[in-house]
Amino acid sequence: MDKNITDMPSFFTHQLEGQTFYRPLSRETYNLIMYKLFGLNPIPFHIANLLLILVNLRLLFLFVKSLNSNSVVAYFTSIVYLLSSVHSIELYYLASVQTLLAATFTLLSLLFYVKFLREKTLNYYLTSILFFLIALFCHESAIILVGLIFLTNFVIQSNTLKEKILSIIPFTIFAILYFVSIWDMSSLPKQQVYQPVFQLKSILNTFSWYVLWSFGLPEMLVDFVRPKFVLKEEFIIWYSYYAKIVFPLLLFVISLLFMMIWSLKKIIFTGNFLIFFITSFLISISPFILFPQHKFIYYLSLPIIWFSSTLGLILAVSWMVGNFYRALTVSILLSFLIISYQTITLNSKTHWAAKRAKAAESLVKQLKLDYPSVPKGSIFYITDDPNYPDIAREWGTSSKQAFYILSGSDALQLLYKDPSIKVYYQAVEKPPENLDLNNMALMISLTARFPY
Repeated sequence: MDKNITDMPSFFTHQLEGQTFYRPLSRETYNLIMYKLFGLNPIPFHIANLLLILVNLRLLFLFVKSLNSNSVVAYFTSIVYLLSSVHSIELYYLASVQTLLAATFTLLSLLFYVKFLREKTLNYYLTSILFFLIALFCHESAIILVGLIFLTNFVIQSNTLKEKILSIIPFTIFAILYFVSIWDMSSLPKQQVYQPVFQLKSILNTFSWYVLWSFGLPEMLVDFVRPKFVLKEEFIIWYSYYAKIVFPLLLFVISLLFMMIWSLKKIIFTGNFLIFFITSFLISISPFILFPQHKFIYYLSLPIIWFSSTLGLILAVSWMVGNFYRALTVSILLSFLIISYQTITLNSKTHWAAKRAKAAESLVKQLKLDYPSVPKGSIFYITDDPNYPDIAREWGTSSKQAFYILSGSDALQLLYKDPSIKVYYQAVEKPPENLDLNNMALMISLTARFPY
């Protein structure tokens, strides 16, 4: 709110108040430009995310085609990527722009690296490094590009082992320098959900969820699963229509894919492309599987590229074998489409980003109507709605949800353009006792009521 375009260089060199992660390009710079252009209008932000998804679709097509001149694989990969329900979350949750931009520049770096391997042109190599650095400025998970570059050397076998090692060294050096330089500017928040867990059982569980989400299952399903992936009865009771359609289709899709891999293994594994895509998925998901309490679908922006490539390759090979396998390919795509459609519909009703967006709109409209302007330094006290349903202990009361929806004091400070505004929430932190609650010139009480 208090920054200008001239402040942009400082985003890359100085730690900002409250900053935890170093993402100066995709967060500070991007949000400053968008805020100066569009204010608090969310529509341009949604459009920007949509455009990035389409850009990544095009870059993915070009990259897969650059690996294999057979464009059929690229087309099927693009279809799977386009149908993925992951994008609905990327559109709801505007902060996904950070992982989307990181995916964009990662793909650009890989594309130019492949060009370098093909044509031995130094400019392509330097451009690849440049896009790698830009990706790091968007999201720290782009560090895995070092591993992807290393793998690409073995798919496109145009270099000697010595040349492969030498070409990866600059990427590795920049990655090390990146982490050394931001060591004091970035740190994990102290909350329990951000603490890494290195137990194999936990890692495998978290990894399994990311795989299931890639196949199209909804993020909210994690709240209805007991240990060892035992489904709670509540999900079948509340979402029986979804379960009856999606679960059998998912089993059908996975079964057909395994059958195709087994029966067509001699063709599918030709050129090591399938191994490359699967390994790339594993590498891309690796920064997130250590955080079992902080797993979200929007972290799949880059991994879903390799998931789509894996399925795209299997389906493309099946399509080219004969009519019987073509029928199976069409069946898988139709099933995947139905799964995605059902999940997207469910997300629109249940996903926290979608619900909180509607709730934020309701709260802001209420504030603008009741308090079009407030005195400088005002204090807001958000209280519980006694009629709010008891959803779950972790979910909390309406004022706890308002705390997350309005991001503490941030939303009202932006809305009224006053950084001195303080907001307290009944379920989180009540106002200090020494405040004069009767001074209505400064104290504004509001009940958190939502349209659901």
